This record gives sequence, structure tokens and C-alpha cells, in this order.
Amino acid sequence: MGVIMHDTPQAALSRIRLAWSSRRSCGLVAAAMGIRVERVIALQAEGRLSPEDAIKHALEAEAVALCLRPLPRP
Repeated sequence: MGVIMHDTPQAALSRIRLAWSSRRSCGLVAAAMGIRVERVIALQAEGRLSPEDAIKHALEAEAVALCLRPLPRP
């Protein structure tokens, strides 16, 4: 029996953007991981990444984005 996936790279991208906009993560890291997930989405659309690999990459990027909290504002 295959794995049932309820998550998508697009959902991970939305959560990364929310973490950045709500200052739950470092903006620099979140921006970079957002760009990475956008690339994952494009690669999947081109058929160069399977849906399974795309979600794995997207979830890894989300995890990285959430690893660093933001620095204090100047």
C-alpha cells in the first residue's frame, strides 16, 4: 500500500511565508527556503521531480526555515 500524502509543496511554501511574515523564523533563511521550494514546485511541474521527492524537499526546506528565529530588530 502506498503512502497517502496530505501535504503539498505549495502548502509548505505557504507555511514558510507565514513563519517569515509572523517573525517566527529568520527572514533571510525563510526567504531562501521559500525560493528553494518555488524551485521544487517548478521542477515537479516539469516532471523532473516526483511528487514524493518534491514533498520531501519542501518539508526539509520548511524544517530549515523554522530552525532559526529572527534576530532582534535594529
